[in-house]
Amino acid sequence: MGKERIIYQEWIVALGRDPSVPWQEAASSGGSYDTAIITAVGKALSSLSEEEAAFIRLFYFQGLGYREISEKTNREIYRLEALHESAVRKLKTRLRRFLENRFDISSPVKYPDCPLCNHPEREEIDRLIRTKTAAETWKRIIKTLRDKYGLSIVMPQRLIGHRKYHMI
Repeated sequence: MGKERIIYQEWIVALGRDPSVPWQEAASSGGSYDTAIITAVGKALSSLSEEEAAFIRLFYFQGLGYREISEKTNREIYRLEALHESAVRKLKTRLRRFLENRFDISSPVKYPDCPLCNHPEREEIDRLIRTKTAAETWKRIIKTLRDKYGLSIVMPQRLIGHRKYHMI
């Protein structure tokens, strides 16, 4: 007997909602959807690439599996797995502040392994990283981090990752 995928929306169906109806449609028709959450998720989805947003809609909103999405989009399953991971990571980053405010969640350290996130002057460091222009190298930022903040970051990949995934 083959394994059947348990659709995550079974609890939604139990609440009287139909997962086959697009959530924007259901929300506008007076369903019991929280419009603030719908707005935040919609905004976060719009910031993803077209492929990532389409995958999230198919996987989470319609409950399709990797095989079904692969057949529908003509993409290899291993590429869908990478797309899924990337999209979820971006959504977590983009929705973090909303969730912290909405559900009164606060954590002083978001990324325990990141020396930039754990530095007491993180806000100043984030502002410094934002000052880098596209034409400029990371040399000035790395030197400032070493001289002013005592951080010994040698490779720019740490800064690029921090800017991409930890800064909002």
